[in-house]
Amino acid sequence: MTAERVLAPPGAAYRWRWWALAALLLAEAMNLLDATIVQVAAPAVHADLGGPVSGVQWFTTAYTLPFAVLLITGGRLGDIAGRRRLFVVGVTGFLLASVACALAPGAGPLIAFRTVQGAAAALVIPQTIGLIKAMFAGAELARALGAIGPVMGLAAVCGPVLGGFLTHADLFGSSWRAAFLVNVPLSLLVLALAPKLVDHRAPRRPTLDLTGTLLAMAGVGLVVHPLIGADLAALSGWNWASIGAGLMLMAVFVRHQRGAVAAGRSPLVEPSWGHPQR
Repeated sequence: MTAERVLAPPGAAYRWRWWALAALLLAEAMNLLDATIVQVAAPAVHADLGGPVSGVQWFTTAYTLPFAVLLITGGRLGDIAGRRRLFVVGVTGFLLASVACALAPGAGPLIAFRTVQGAAAALVIPQTIGLIKAMFAGAELARALGAIGPVMGLAAVCGPVLGGFLTHADLFGSSWRAAFLVNVPLSLLVLALAPKLVDHRAPRRPTLDLTGTLLAMAGVGLVVHPLIGADLAALSGWNWASIGAGLMLMAVFVRHQRGAVAAGRSPLVEPSWGHPQR
């Protein structure tokens, strides 16, 4: 495993590490809260903004798809530019995208803003484990990592309840928009605590695999798009063509990753078959 560089005193010498841990745990919980709150609020959003019925699923999918595809790239950017910096950039982007979602005038703009929100979350989440390992050691590290499970469990339980409450309480006439505005105070609190984080990055900066990222995004998007809200028995020829093109791009992606390993470059995903057997 490659050693990593820490640009602030780690461990017991770092007196603010527990406040920093609170920021990381809150950011982790905020990601899950947002996903579950919006799932509950989606029917009310659709009733207000209109659009096709498939839009109900896209309000959630538009967030989770870029989040999943860009997660590895987000971690790579943290290695290159510093995890604290990427964490702050991601939380700031998440905050601004949440406000944009709350102000969205229609279903199309909302889906677009949800995509930005998911991409911002993909910058935040990969940094948390690395930052925790940079700030804690020994028994304290075990305690810090052990806190993630209960916090995420609590967020998973509270999300649907909070989503239902915010949607139907119609606070200040905000209706479903409060489901996105709840991210504003949470993000501001995370940003207020973020200066307590260490600055942490890999000593040897890896390179970005932009081609691999684009291939993965295009391939997954072409496969998933025709499946959202669709009846599999009634898929059109264009739908099947999109799925086929997506699968072909994913095959190209696999070949590209193998080629990157053979050329000594940093692939998006490290394929075990790209290494010689020992």
